[in-house]
Amino acid sequence: MDKNVSVFKYLGQVFMLYGISTGMFNIFCLLFGESAHDISTIFSLGNAGVGVVTSFQLLAAIAMITGLRLVFMTDILIRKMPFAARVAAMFSGAFLVILVFISVFDWFPTDMPLAWIMFVLCFAVSCVVSTIISAIAERQENRKLEEALRRCKEEKQER
Repeated sequence: MDKNVSVFKYLGQVFMLYGISTGMFNIFCLLFGESAHDISTIFSLGNAGVGVVTSFQLLAAIAMITGLRLVFMTDILIRKMPFAARVAAMFSGAFLVILVFISVFDWFPTDMPLAWIMFVLCFAVSCVVSTIISAIAERQENRKLEEALRRCKEEKQER
């Protein structure tokens, strides 16, 4: 769990995720923009990219999801919740935030089964990928800490 939380870390996380998400949205615009132009507000510019309004909507959604990450993945507010429950709550909250944005901003038609299938598939893949990346990062951090502890012990024994 991250113990050092600051406004700068929060904003850094928001803009890192925003950059990745905007890049992905632009790739989707290149691939599906012209065919989805009349279906989704995300593709309002066709294959020319993501519009300004959609970009700000995406930024707001990411800021909220990053806020959820702050709540569930740090010990600031919740101290005794098991890690698996935190991850489940985090992904559930993110899913709900995106559902609200889909409904409010017509990101895609809510009566279109294929759009929901694609959304759920993309969300599941992104959850799996982010979990794998987080697990790898945590493992690397643990190795570094174990190595530093080993060195400290060796130095203490040499004295």
